[in-house]
Amino acid sequence: MRKKTLLFVYDFPHSKSVDFIDKCVSEGIKIELIVGASFKNIKKTRRLFNFHKYNKTIIHPKKLATKFNIPYYNCDHNSLELEKIMKDFDINFGIIAGARILSKKIIEKFYYGVLNIHPGVLPFNRGLDSILWAIHDNKKIGISAHLINEKIDLGELVLSKIIEPIKFDNIFDIYRKVHKAQIELLPLAYNLIEKKSSFKFLTNGFYHTYMPKELQKKTLNNLEMYITNYSKIK
Repeated sequence: MRKKTLLFVYDFPHSKSVDFIDKCVSEGIKIELIVGASFKNIKKTRRLFNFHKYNKTIIHPKKLATKFNIPYYNCDHNSLELEKIMKDFDINFGIIAGARILSKKIIEKFYYGVLNIHPGVLPFNRGLDSILWAIHDNKKIGISAHLINEKIDLGELVLSKIIEPIKFDNIFDIYRKVHKAQIELLPLAYNLIEKKSSFKFLTNGFYHTYMPKELQKKTLNNLEMYITNYSKIK
């Protein structure tokens, strides 16, 4: 049975959403439809820096969907509306470029599963602010492609990659490298899923929420030491 893929995105200008659409098209990954979830105000700790601040070129994912003639819908990712859309398009596989936590009920409707690419090494760095927490905990920064289950950032590990900083990197450089690596890992993970039917099951690990402001300051102050520890170029 051929994979018929739904791409989850955010229904507002969002780098990962847009870059995943571009990557799928350029790599020949057939997307049957794109479903964007509306913006939600979420209470979270204020970030001391904004990775996207200087990116003025982010467009709405719907514009790319129109450009590439991909059907686009706006609805909640855990809604009955989504279930109906999936049925109409006979969807059996999902890729996450932007989404809130998907319910078990929704996940189980994807015969081939739902692929997520997380900006952290799983299962050791689950949850939010994973780059900052890796620096704080003196763990390696990386990315992980996994087929999700109802538990946050667990499921089956498809592929992972370590991102090594270099001597003169700042926090923006590191975020850019991690973002780029996620986009590049997408077709590799997708093709691996095409060849294999099962992968190593992820268990345990540690789940982080947003990093508090004062801890962000401390973590950023320790960045130079962290890079010294993990950089190939000393």
